[in-house]
Formats: sequence, structure tokens, C-alpha cells
Amino acid sequence: MVIGGTTFLLDEQAGAAGGGGNLSFVGSMPHLAAEGGWVTTFTLVNKGSAAAQSSLDLVDDNGNLLALPLVFPQTNTSATTAEINQTINPNASFVTQATGPASTNYVVGSAQLYATATGLNGVDGFAIFHYNPSNQEAVVPMETRNAPSYLLAFDNTNGVLTGVAVANIASSSAAIPITIRNDAGAIVANGSIPSSLNLTPPESSLNANGHTSFVLSQAFPQTANIRGTIELDTPPGGQISALGIRYTPPGTTTTIPALAQVTAAGGAMAHLAVNGGWQTTFVLVNTGTSAASATLNFYGDNGAPLPLPLTFPQGAIASQSASTLTETIAPNASLWIQSTGSAAAALVTGSAQLSTNGNVGGFVIFRYNTNGQEAVVPLESRNAPAYVIAYDNTSGTATGIAINNASAQPVNVPATLRDGNGNTVATGSIALNGNGHTSFVLATEFPQTAGILGTVEFDAPAGATISVLGIRSPPALTFTTLPALAK
Repeated sequence: MVIGGTTFLLDEQAGAAGGGGNLSFVGSMPHLAAEGGWVTTFTLVNKGSAAAQSSLDLVDDNGNLLALPLVFPQTNTSATTAEINQTINPNASFVTQATGPASTNYVVGSAQLYATATGLNGVDGFAIFHYNPSNQEAVVPMETRNAPSYLLAFDNTNGVLTGVAVANIASSSAAIPITIRNDAGAIVANGSIPSSLNLTPPESSLNANGHTSFVLSQAFPQTANIRGTIELDTPPGGQISALGIRYTPPGTTTTIPALAQVTAAGGAMAHLAVNGGWQTTFVLVNTGTSAASATLNFYGDNGAPLPLPLTFPQGAIASQSASTLTETIAPNASLWIQSTGSAAAALVTGSAQLSTNGNVGGFVIFRYNTNGQEAVVPLESRNAPAYVIAYDNTSGTATGIAINNASAQPVNVPATLRDGNGNTVATGSIALNGNGHTSFVLATEFPQTAGILGTVEFDAPAGATISVLGIRSPPALTFTTLPALAK
């Protein structure tokens, strides 16, 4: 599919794939793209203290195993296969790239991970798809939840387009119910996937392990030039995964996290950036059936309340400068809040914390207006004992880290840095004030990570809550975020 002169990594087709043998299912990555200029890099991390066997299965739209040319950068080897079986040492990471000739048509699908170890001390990971002609890339988090539904917030205004990828990871075919609402929570379209996509020939269901993807405003014209949400419901007895893809002029891409099983726990957003060309957009979604109050508190690096210039693109709230914002969000509605500041002013960074009395979730989009690049900061609500960021500082790529303390007391956050084999290369700690924040280039803070790939683990101090974000910046500066793997 071509959008704005760029080949967009979405197909218009939907069909039974390989399994993981005696291994346990870990999760699904609902989109991959290879060949025709596309490269998808898969990063797997063994968070446990014992070696684990893993199997990564690549699957096409019809649910069949998809053999692709693969490169293994850690060993400088290659192969063509649809099943990648690998023993991963304790605390080690494993990287493989699905590539292929640029002269052929691109292929799309999804991936499923199986392993002998799952959960907080098991095998985890993510994918990054990259389009070589423009060097645009975005992350595909691994979906490990089996939720009743998944919600994607979209914004199709001002030339922005939204793509959607859906994978049926059940062992039988299924139609995926879809409900689309505007930002006030009113239903504007519904149906099922793939029946609502007007495919030729028509298809009423996704095959077992099948995949489909589409541009939202093309499949559902009612969503053109509006904001809202897409709800994808899991069929009875089934399991799905979903991903949103945000395409912004002048041709940049980022992914939209799928909200699921949202509670009143709130959470932290590990990074925001305002002024100096930077813009941060906060997206809050009430996934519940009752109105809910939501409060955002903004904090500077030193932990002090941080007043931000706030505008409201939906137009119902007056612009203001505030370090705290409280709004009531209607059922199934979404609230978009933008902070830009002055391009001539010095960059200001910090973090945000969300509290709510309802089922409100969300995320942050930070954008560098100078080149239009964007990346997403998920809302961290897991309160895990530790978080792991997989980094790759090879081939001119740099890794940034943002970390915030969502607790009132000052803390020292222990950090353990490992290479790709799981060997410890450095240790240290990050000092943060109460509600404090910091961000840094990993290889500058820890020079032992320069020129290698591996992982960095941040442990939550006793009684404290932290959130962590990785930022991947290739030489072309087409940055994307790296998910924090809970441990």
C-alpha cells in the first residue's frame, strides 16, 4: 500500500502455521515486514538465571509458516527459515534480522514466540521494522496478554494516518469484532475483521494464526479527519494481538500501544520533552463505561512540579500553563493534550504521573518538530521489581535511556549492564530525587556499552516505584522507543 509516495508496510489480505513443539507460548508480535526494502529485527532476551530454549515462528497472512532470509549479526551468519530455534544463555540477548532483496515485493505477517521459560524470569522480546529507503522504523512490542479486548487510540487529523495490524493467534479461524468510536465516545462504525475490509475475494474470518493489516481511514471512511479509538474484541475461546501504526507528514512512522485490561491504577510516563523544537502529546483514554476523573502531574528532572504550556486540540478546554491537570473523561472517550512551548527556548525534560478513579489508560507521543520524528512513551503501570532494556550500540546506533522515580522519597536505582552473551560489563546506580527524572546516552554514561549490544537492568529500590524507557537513535536520527521488559 502506498501512502504519500511511501510504501506503507500494510497488506490487504488475511489463513495454519507451525507451533512451538513442547515449548510454552510466550507471546505474539502482530506485524513484520521483509524484502522490498523492509527489514524486521527481532530481539529476544532471557531474563532468567538459567539457559532457556526458544522458538520464534514467522507466519504469513494465511497462517502458514513464512520462510524468510535471515541474518544473525552476533555470529555473522545467515539462513532462510521460518522457525528460529535458539538456546539463550542467562541474561543474554539474541538478535536476528528478516531481510531479503530490495527488488522484490515486500511480504508481511506476524511472529510467535515459544520458550521453556516464560513470565518475569523467562524469555521476552520485541521487533523493530525498518524501511531502508527512508530509514524510518518503529517498534513492535510483544503481546503477552490474553485480554478480552484491545484498544488503539487514533488521530487522523492534519494529514496523519493510522494503520492497524491484527493477528489471530488461536488454533482456529475467527472473525474479530471491531468497534470504532470518535473522541467523545460515540460509535461511528462497527463490524468484524476481515469482513469489513472489502477484500477481493471477500473473507469472513482470519485463518488460524492468520494476519491482516489496513489503513483505518481507507477501510472505514468514517474515521477520516477525526480522533477516536478502535476496539478489537477477542473472539470467545480465542486469542489475538493488535498494533497501531501512526504515519505523520512528512513520512515518519511510530507505533501506537494497544491498551488492555486497564484499571484505576494509573501509572508513570518516563519521559517528556518540551521547547527547543520538541513537542509532547499526552493521550488519555477512558476504557470504562462510566465517566472517570484523570489527573496528570508533571515533574521536572529535579522532582519539582513542572508547569507546562498546555493546549487542547479537541477545542473544548482553554489553553493554560499548569503542573497539574485534572479532567473528567466520558465513557469510551479520549482526551488529547499537547505541550509545545517555544522553539527558541531551552529544552525541558521531565516525566508525568497519572492518577484516576476509573479505567483510564494512555501514552505519550514526543515529537521533534524540526524533522517530524516521533516516538511513543507507554504508561507504566506494572510496578515490576526490575526493568530490562535491550540496547544495540553497533553500526553507529546510539541508545538513550530515560528513567523516573514515581515515589516521593529520593532513591538510588541499581543498574547492571550486560553484553549480548549475558556477561556483566558494568554496574552502577542512578540517583533520583523524589519524583525525579533523568535521561542520558547509554554509552556516555557507561562507556563499556559502546560498540556492542546487550541489556541494561534497572532494579526498583525497596518501597519505590520507577519507570524506564529506551530510545534507539540510528545514524539517520529516525529514533524510536525500546520497550521496558519487566523482570
